Amino acid sequence: MLTSTLLAAEPRIMHGFSTREGGISTLPHTASMNVAKGRGDPDETVVANITLFARRVSGGALDAAAVVCASQIHSTKIRRVTAADCGTGTVLPTGKDCDGFITDEPNILLMVRVADCTPILFSARRADGSPIVCAVHAGWRGTVAGIAAGAVRLIEETGGELSTVRCAIGQAIRDCCYEVKEDFRDAVIAARGAAFADAYIHVRDGKMFADVPGMNVSILREAGLTDAQMDVFPHCTACNPERFHSHRASRGIRGAMGAMIGFR
Repeated sequence: MLTSTLLAAEPRIMHGFSTREGGISTLPHTASMNVAKGRGDPDETVVANITLFARRVSGGALDAAAVVCASQIHSTKIRRVTAADCGTGTVLPTGKDCDGFITDEPNILLMVRVADCTPILFSARRADGSPIVCAVHAGWRGTVAGIAAGAVRLIEETGGELSTVRCAIGQAIRDCCYEVKEDFRDAVIAARGAAFADAYIHVRDGKMFADVPGMNVSILREAGLTDAQMDVFPHCTACNPERFHSHRASRGIRGAMGAMIGFR
């Protein structure tokens, strides 16, 4: 499990980013830590993996019944969740599709799943010190549509003070490996403008490569965060398929990793 030094320094916050190691999945493409149903593992294996992850994140206090996840649709939808949502997508049926969660209640573990897309975990505090946490799945479509900035807005709407926001941008496919086509560039230009596309889509040996984590950093800066409030992981999932699940490296035959956050 990977952790962020920024988030780890926040009182009461519990979080982590799973890798493909440390679980009980035995299929070659999901071994050994897969947290997504529908990838070939029996559902009970996936729930057991999520419990292993949740216990690691929570220091043994919580299991899959405390986790909230959903089917992800590459959108900017972030759901507010409460204790009544615990277990949805794990031991209970999946709730409404979305690409993120926010809560101000304790002992709820928000989880998004990734296998090249960018996971982002947020914490913040109200003026009275009470925590707020948020987790988002930032695929390239959600990224350019501004899901990261949407998370910051929701945190502020929930009472979080901007100066207290901390976020970790986890492992993802990076511009060393993420080759894209002209239609990708056209979509980024349409959403964010040519200057943004030029800054984060690079030409190398006649091919285009996109830096989606970098896009999220830029969007979070626009939302008011400083670099000191962001912890950006350097790991490329496609470069390290033995350690991380990668949709691109595996041509879609793969498991999924989780990014999880909550507070005690």
